[in-house]
Amino acid sequence: MIPYNGVMNSRLLILVTIVWLLAGCTASTTSGGAAGDALAAGWQPCASERLKVCTMIYDPVCGRRADNSRDDYASPCNACADVNVTAWHPKTCKE
Repeated sequence: MIPYNGVMNSRLLILVTIVWLLAGCTASTTSGGAAGDALAAGWQPCASERLKVCTMIYDPVCGRRADNSRDDYASPCNACADVNVTAWHPKTCKE
């Protein structure tokens, strides 16, 4: 029987957590086209998997919907929580 080693278990937990966090980091690259132009203009695409809960941090952004209409949102998270928003810009729509 292997004796319980709390230090080993906490190290394993930390290692698994780090691997899990790094697995979520992905790089997206685009080459030219409308998507490349949008990124060059400062528009950030919303991730395909939308968050269900956002923090209350106020960091206003302009959100662009699929029909190309735009509206201000309290934060990038709030903008992308709207399923009709495809991208957001770090300034309000009126700027």
